[in-house]
Amino acid sequence: MPNSSFPANSPLSNSVKVLIAGSLSAPDVSDYLTGVLRQLADSAITSVRSGGADFRFVEASAPDRDAGAALEGMDALLVLGGADADPTCYGQQPETDTMYGIDPEADRFELALMREASARGMPVLGICRGMQLMNILHGGDLVQEIGPGTMHNSSVDNSIMTSHPVTLAPGSRLGAIYDGRTLSVRSGHHQAVDRVGEGLVVTARSADGIVEALEAEGPQWMVGVQWHPEDPEAPREDLDLLIADFVAAARVRQSA
Repeated sequence: MPNSSFPANSPLSNSVKVLIAGSLSAPDVSDYLTGVLRQLADSAITSVRSGGADFRFVEASAPDRDAGAALEGMDALLVLGGADADPTCYGQQPETDTMYGIDPEADRFELALMREASARGMPVLGICRGMQLMNILHGGDLVQEIGPGTMHNSSVDNSIMTSHPVTLAPGSRLGAIYDGRTLSVRSGHHQAVDRVGEGLVVTARSADGIVEALEAEGPQWMVGVQWHPEDPEAPREDLDLLIADFVAAARVRQSA
């Protein structure tokens, strides 16, 4: 298992406060993948702190979570990657035996967090699973299995990342954050967005047409990326640029 010194929650101050949600103890997930997820969470938290924000982490797999209570006093929501979403939450039955870590309670909690955060006008950032849940929240669905050996995954449980380029849509938030350049990203996923949810637009794709990013239409800061900018082998500057824009949007909301 990769080493991980997962940090304690920040002592919340008057700075921007980010609620970070993740399922780091999903059922039937290998110890190795759990370690990878913790490592990725560490990296995201470090970037949030570097961006000038405090954070509170909430474990989505823990029972009896209340989304409204979790968001009290927070200015923004970040939903991390992790296990697969239960197909029943987007109106399908399981069609493949490659899904792992299914936890309907975690799905319901993180979907409720996104719904409540959106209603409160909070910036929302979803990474990998987080982006897929964002699409589900808006009535979209997923391809349950994009197939092995693609540019997006190279291991059964997606714990080993692969590198590939993504093209950003002109005029998008991501296009502005990254000055319109093609990104080289790190991915580890075997599912993908199929039908795009209402009120969302596709703002990045890979060469094979897979949806790589979603953004909300209109003024709300809601961005989902299918790749893992927080992977240790991804360009750190790219993660920090994304988090900086996310935190800046949260600061605008806080001051308002």
